[in-house]
Amino acid sequence: MIKLIGIMKNLSLKKKESFSTFFFILFIFLGIGLIGCNDEPQLRDRGNEELVITEYIIREKDLFSEFNGVLEKTGIDNILRLRGPYTLMAPTNDAMFAYYTSKGVSSYNEIETEELKNFVLNHIFKGSIGTGAIGLGALPFKNGLNDYIASDLQETEIILNKKAKIIKRDIEVSNGFIHHIDKVLEPFDDDDHIFAVLSALEGYSIFTEGLVRAGISDTLNDISFPYGNTTAKVNFTLLAVPDTLYQREGINSINDLIDRYGTEGELSDTSNGFYKYMIFHCVSGINYFSLLDTDSKGKAYYLITNDNYIHITVGKDYFINKDTDGNYSAFYYEQSNIPAKNGVIHTINNLFPNVEMAPVQITFQTTEFFDLQQGDYYLDHYARFYDGENTFEGIKWDAEYLMYYFKYEPLMDHDALSLMGHFWIEITTPKIRKGTYNLSTFMFWGGGNAYTAWYVDGEYLGDLDPGLGIWGDLTHPVVVGEVTFTETKSHTIRLQTLIPGGMWWDFIRFEPK
Repeated sequence: MIKLIGIMKNLSLKKKESFSTFFFILFIFLGIGLIGCNDEPQLRDRGNEELVITEYIIREKDLFSEFNGVLEKTGIDNILRLRGPYTLMAPTNDAMFAYYTSKGVSSYNEIETEELKNFVLNHIFKGSIGTGAIGLGALPFKNGLNDYIASDLQETEIILNKKAKIIKRDIEVSNGFIHHIDKVLEPFDDDDHIFAVLSALEGYSIFTEGLVRAGISDTLNDISFPYGNTTAKVNFTLLAVPDTLYQREGINSINDLIDRYGTEGELSDTSNGFYKYMIFHCVSGINYFSLLDTDSKGKAYYLITNDNYIHITVGKDYFINKDTDGNYSAFYYEQSNIPAKNGVIHTINNLFPNVEMAPVQITFQTTEFFDLQQGDYYLDHYARFYDGENTFEGIKWDAEYLMYYFKYEPLMDHDALSLMGHFWIEITTPKIRKGTYNLSTFMFWGGGNAYTAWYVDGEYLGDLDPGLGIWGDLTHPVVVGEVTFTETKSHTIRLQTLIPGGMWWDFIRFEPK
């Protein structure tokens, strides 16, 4: 060290160099000297924002050594090194040890790797989820198993799937977010279907037995069904009535419930009043509170039979089937958003008898078709289709191609159907209650602006001038014309170009007059 400094002095005396050169040499020699005087290099601690998720988990080994071991065993640690963004709900070591005890093992090494992969994927979400984006209902993105995770707000606490509390939140790293949780999020298996979850709940015995007697329980057991070369998931929402509510209404057994609503014939007959009562509580799709439509006029949610619907408006409360006198049904919040593998259970505050719903506003997205939604492109990326006759059951077209268009922010769910040139396209709606409606649409144009003629059930309705389109304003769809339906059924809506061009078609809306 002394020798190096002496050399540096000689250099500075013998040569008349600039100050910048002198200090550059000084910096080099001091660096060499410091290395020679200290065997251990002094590394700067990296902040969270400079780490990827995997690096953070490794660094916090006192909290996450068990979960890190699972990440390494499954190879998913490498995924969490990628750009993302991802969100990880990270279970602590204590949470992992409690999980081992529940499984009857002492280590993750006693669990099959494939099972561990599903376990890890149940904690990972593709997208950045800060706690400011978490509300009552479900997390805004599905997890790596394509399932929703329920979220509850209990005062200042956030609870996931009714059991895991976020105990440290919003650790932002370079490829997403990490939240610490005090219990694991154990994946549902195929035995955790919605009817099994309902049956395991205390205090719903009458309603549960009612689903059995009506012959509906077997349907609710379904998780998926064969679909082409793969399988498709089915999802349900149950509006459950607790025993205590039945008892307040003088219904103390399943026989009392049958006496109240049953009519002549088999209980499982679709014409029986008891069947109609039970099926009115069974809605298609997964409808956590946070996924309910917030349109000021509410939304119709179809029953699993697709022949009737309930209507929910989101305001200061969740208003179910609100009538003109202001009467409505509501949810018991703490007993709702109960997750299952194939759906969600909500508890309602009255008996909820079956009614034939009056016409309400129906908004139907052009991408709201079951077979279209099974593709890996859905809500993820663009896709083109060329067979207009056989690709989708409810969408037919004649054009060079049909595009599934995604990621334009103003669109409902950010997606639409897109066509170019000379074309026609026809979609089949869900069942619409008989009545008179204004038929309106939201779309935007491009590539020459397609001018289209519209047909409803084969009858000409009118032309749509692209100059009437309002770019980016979902709240002001363009009225195409008035339609009157004399029976409740599905209908076909057909568009055909009069002047070729481009079109992105988002939704149609039926508004009662």
